[in-house]
Amino acid sequence: MEEHSVATSSMDYVTSWLQQHVMMLHEQRNSLFAGLFVVLALLSSIWRAIGLFVSKKYAVTILKDNPGSGVQKTAILSRPDKDLGPWCMGQIEPLRDLDWKRTKPERIYKFNDTYHLTMGLRNTTINTIVHMDQQYLERIAEREKIITKYPGALDCLPSGRHMVDELYTYLVTEYLPRRFPTMFRLSTSSSSKVLHNLVTAKDLPLNPPDDVQQTLHLIALNVDEDFLMLLPAPDGEGYSLQAFVWCYPVGFDPQNKKGMKLREAHAPVPAYKQVLETSMDRYFARLRPGKVVERVNWAVATNSSLCERGEYHLYSDDQVSTTTEIDLDDTWVRCELQTLFALPGSGGRILSVHLYLYPIKEIKEVGLAEDMCRAIDGYGKGNAGGFSRYKRVPVWGEQVKEFLRN
Repeated sequence: MEEHSVATSSMDYVTSWLQQHVMMLHEQRNSLFAGLFVVLALLSSIWRAIGLFVSKKYAVTILKDNPGSGVQKTAILSRPDKDLGPWCMGQIEPLRDLDWKRTKPERIYKFNDTYHLTMGLRNTTINTIVHMDQQYLERIAEREKIITKYPGALDCLPSGRHMVDELYTYLVTEYLPRRFPTMFRLSTSSSSKVLHNLVTAKDLPLNPPDDVQQTLHLIALNVDEDFLMLLPAPDGEGYSLQAFVWCYPVGFDPQNKKGMKLREAHAPVPAYKQVLETSMDRYFARLRPGKVVERVNWAVATNSSLCERGEYHLYSDDQVSTTTEIDLDDTWVRCELQTLFALPGSGGRILSVHLYLYPIKEIKEVGLAEDMCRAIDGYGKGNAGGFSRYKRVPVWGEQVKEFLRN
């Protein structure tokens, strides 16, 4: 029965969450391990035993809208997301043998012959919201420089405070120590309750600081992800950006996006209003904790800057020179891995963004030169013809294709 599967699914989350906590305590040689193991077994049995009771409690029988038919349906009353614990975010799989110094950045680029403007979402898990590789330390150092130069890379509207605190608490007390035990370790002794970053040798408090800017700062300097945090807009029309850690913007100042709705932030994107606006708003509204999706985008960058605040796009009235030479030794494929998930307490929608930069010579080395050439031409062939200009293809397109083919 559907109502039974809903209840038992939630219980499985709880059981998995408890099991992982016990395993983590065991790895730290916590003396309470044996006792917790017994408690775990008891709790697991109790949760499963009361499954049907919980199911019935949240199931109601309603009459079909057909007077006199006598036909009945069973409907499940959705439990408020805020009543769910961290287990509803999904099972975290520990990378117990991760050696970040030896882990190369993923190759996520993929080139299609024709560019179609779509959400392009694929299902994933909570395990993909943060990525670690051999660039970690140099990226963290670069993020610190960016924040010093551009303090506005971190910001939060008053309405977004609870969402920021919830994300911080989840990352610090749940996600980072369990997903990356070789890089982060919880210390819960009576004298010190912190998350210890084993790479930087710095500590993070388990509770969010009183100053939300400090909370955002701690997030920014412990993971190499940007986080765009959205809540329902004040007027109830769609979702708006109410907090962010945005070290790697491309072509704009993040402060200019603060408070914007999805539709407003994407207004310059060719064909967005006609093709994606409605479906994007609906998807954000339907998203629930435990559902995680991701997408990849790519563009060509004519420098290796991670924080690219200068003009990065061409618009219909912009003048452009197609004869300006670009430095092909400093030309890159810039890819973003964007992962979307929901928080149960605040109802926030979180877009986690990991930036990858690849020298274009790598595209030749892996045998994808012609694929990329077709994709460059394909920018102008899909359902958003203006994308070729928007991506500045007139500036770099012919030079990059010539390089790839020679």
